[in-house]
Amino acid sequence: MSIDATAVIRQESDRLAAALAAADPSRRVPTCPDWTAADLLWHLTEVHEFWAGVLAARITTADEAMALEEAAAPRPEDPAAVPGRRADATASLLAALEAREDDEPAWFWSSAEQTVGITRRMQMHEATLHRVDAELTADLPVTPVEAEVAAAGLDHVLDVMWPAAFEWIPDWATTRPVAAIEIRPRGGAHRLLGISRWSGTRPRDGREFDVPVGRLLRSPAEARALPRAAVSGSALALDLWAWGRSPALDHLAGGAERVEIEGDAEAVAQLEALLAVGHN
Repeated sequence: MSIDATAVIRQESDRLAAALAAADPSRRVPTCPDWTAADLLWHLTEVHEFWAGVLAARITTADEAMALEEAAAPRPEDPAAVPGRRADATASLLAALEAREDDEPAWFWSSAEQTVGITRRMQMHEATLHRVDAELTADLPVTPVEAEVAAAGLDHVLDVMWPAAFEWIPDWATTRPVAAIEIRPRGGAHRLLGISRWSGTRPRDGREFDVPVGRLLRSPAEARALPRAAVSGSALALDLWAWGRSPALDHLAGGAERVEIEGDAEAVAQLEALLAVGHN
């Protein structure tokens, strides 16, 4: 990737902090309604502290990561202490990233890739999307995501975020394919997303589950006989859409950025269900 991800993290984190400094701390985040502006600032703080710790301590196992999380300092009772702690956390993360190479081993929550590189990419998108959240919360103009970063953000959802959910499907569940969605970024390669649902009854408490999951299909033949739909737009529009930030599109380019969805109604419904699962 030719993007300087570390520089993006620095820039977007500073933009987020500046936007939230202009917002009422109790204001709800439109794209993450369970959070206030103060919660959003704290979220970025604890995320940066955690991943800085993972990288600095060269953590490579889930047990080590859990121990690090359990040892984390609590959220300050005084909200005025958070901005400074956020700045320190971001500086620590940047220093840890600058000290490591992408191909070095490092624990990550998805087993598909366990490297410094995937943490670097994930934190680039985390800072970028939460900066969008912050600007929306503060009623500020939404700064466009750079085209290359947006394209990488869409790829990250397709290659990492949605497929990772398959790792958490329990042994007692059954999985069935339900839809195929063609993702059509303008000027980029089209990709075919398969949506499945896993369902079943959890043995320990009898709770019923029916959950959508998605991952790229290896061959068009896998989509045969499935309801189909297509999603089109610029890399920027599709990036924000895939990460659940569609409301930001109304604040970009005079509302000219749009995602177009067409196709079988059942496929569209399954896609909407997948998006509703979210990944803050």
